[in-house]
Amino acid sequence: FKDYKPIQDSILLTYRMDGRSTGEAYVAFETPESAKEAMELHRSTIGSRYIELFISNKEEHTRNVARSTNIARSTLSTNR
Repeated sequence: FKDYKPIQDSILLTYRMDGRSTGEAYVAFETPESAKEAMELHRSTIGSRYIELFISNKEEHTRNVARSTNIARSTLSTNR
């Protein structure tokens, strides 16, 4: 996605309660135009991985940041 000007600090990979990846990620872009251009990658591949892209919003991103933080805390406390 680097050609589409993602905001590096916005990238969020999501995880299940057991710590395994869900395969989902959230990425914000510098401009709405960059986000729209990135949507051209919908239903394509990155390496050998098929990807689908969906428009999201800040509220959904914030919910998943909170959920991922809680999962990380839970995983850390379980592994102690």
